[in-house]
Amino acid sequence: MTGARPAVDVLVAGGGPAAWATAAACGRLGMRVELLTPEPDPSWPATYASWVDDLDLDDLGRAIVRRRWPAAGVVAGRGGARRLARPYALVDNEALAAVLVRRAGDGGVTVRRATAVGAVVEGRGASVATAAGDVRCASVVVDATGVPASLVRSPAAPTWQVAHGLVIPTPAGGVPGAADGCLLMDWTAVAGEPDPQPSFLYALDLGEGRTLVEETVLAAARPLAPPVLARRLQRRLAALGLPIGEVLATESVRIPMGLVAPARQGVVGMGAAGGLVHPATGYSLAASLRAAPVLAAALASGLHRGATPAALAGLGWDAVWPADRRRARALESFGHAAVLRMDQTALGTFFDEFFSLPDDAWAGYLSGTLPAAGVAALMTGLFRRAPWSLRRRLAVGDPRSLLAALRR
Repeated sequence: MTGARPAVDVLVAGGGPAAWATAAACGRLGMRVELLTPEPDPSWPATYASWVDDLDLDDLGRAIVRRRWPAAGVVAGRGGARRLARPYALVDNEALAAVLVRRAGDGGVTVRRATAVGAVVEGRGASVATAAGDVRCASVVVDATGVPASLVRSPAAPTWQVAHGLVIPTPAGGVPGAADGCLLMDWTAVAGEPDPQPSFLYALDLGEGRTLVEETVLAAARPLAPPVLARRLQRRLAALGLPIGEVLATESVRIPMGLVAPARQGVVGMGAAGGLVHPATGYSLAASLRAAPVLAAALASGLHRGATPAALAGLGWDAVWPADRRRARALESFGHAAVLRMDQTALGTFFDEFFSLPDDAWAGYLSGTLPAAGVAALMTGLFRRAPWSLRRRLAVGDPRSLLAALRR
């Protein structure tokens, strides 16, 4: 990579929404962009959901919302059913892909079918090797290949969120506890279950007589196996008076949880590869869509100033992970560890107290937009209002791990 200027300014590796959003955002700012993707015609099987106010619909267009609910229901602890008056949305994957692909085309992005397997960053730029043996060159590389990442060095996911889901005919009267057809979580224990690992029910009325029901483990190092989740879901629905009859579709979910913000390095991480999966929810789509234009602006500014590849990567990392957001993630990760120690009853109590906090506090936390001081204030407020049985679980832990994370 010595001598001539690289063929492109930004090379993005990956095939998900984070990769396409980043490539499109960089192209819109006039940078020369190449996207290395296993699938040039994106088709994403995952179910993407988000709080509506986390999506910039004025920019992306309201067509990317497949289904919208004015509120979400929560059943947790002794507080019973609760209605969260915050609109929730199911994303239309095809519509979102169409928007991002069109923007990438309008921005002159070169889309190449390839799988990135390695990268080398040198004085004048970076080179990326593909599985086919090709080498592509750029001034800066962005890895949006998911977990495990292909190019970014990052710790392995310590825990996983898993779910077993079914699409069934919508039951008469809907799913108990669902607010306007949306149930974010029901932590009611399932009678007769031999495994103590906690799980909850997630349910969405998809319209047209179809409802998605999922038995979900929030996070665990060794989560329940799919057959166990399927059995628990069947028992839970039966207890609710909703025995499983016709199954219209099935879904299996596995999301890396507890990801830390990766250290700054020569390749910039984005999306799940950049640690943007929220440690409390498993959501990353909205955060990635928000980060893409910020990252693009930072790279464009650096290229305009003639920044070195190392400096460009540093600007990229600071855009995706500004210092305060790193501190906030350290606090969020500490909270994630506390949640892992809770059983079914404790988690029900925890979320009952969590959603009793002011709406802007819990909403900001779940969106990953609270500054570090806000996260600390939320944790302090939650601890003060929690019953002693929950305080004991929240207080257990090694504060040295938190201090070390904050220093990083």
